[in-house]
Amino acid sequence: LAVMTVLSYWLRTQALWSKFWIDEGISVGIAHHGFLAIPGLLQQDGAPPFYYMLLHVWMQIAGGDGEARTHMLSVIAAVAAVPAAWWWGRRLFGTASGWASAALIATLPFLTYYAQETRMYALVVLFGTMASGAFATAFVLRRRRALPVFVLFGVLMPYSHNWGLFMLVGL
Repeated sequence: LAVMTVLSYWLRTQALWSKFWIDEGISVGIAHHGFLAIPGLLQQDGAPPFYYMLLHVWMQIAGGDGEARTHMLSVIAAVAAVPAAWWWGRRLFGTASGWASAALIATLPFLTYYAQETRMYALVVLFGTMASGAFATAFVLRRRRALPVFVLFGVLMPYSHNWGLFMLVGL
């Protein structure tokens, strides 16, 4: 698992210093506003606030708003999805499925692309993985201890991107 996680990190940091494109610049611009001002600012846009608020905090932790620093938030989310996929795959379908899930997430080109952008897509993959695994554990395997995990990530998904609502409807 450590090898797959390191591979995922390596793949997803190859374009860490690439220049912002317009939507990334908008993300950083929104995150520069006051933490509590961000939700009100986004009312005009219709986008949910969680990612931008998290980016606001991340830029303070990372020490700036440069490309590599802000892209790193997405890298962390994408890399964290590897052990999450392994955990839920193994828990739900056995060891082989856990490894296959981790390998898929570690090398998924879509996730590699979005892990190198200052946008919320890698975070939504992580939240979707967590919500799906917890949903299946809580409602299919009837292990209700997973219900709080499902609720947490089920709430974070649509607060990170509107498309999280579609996933929740599907679940």
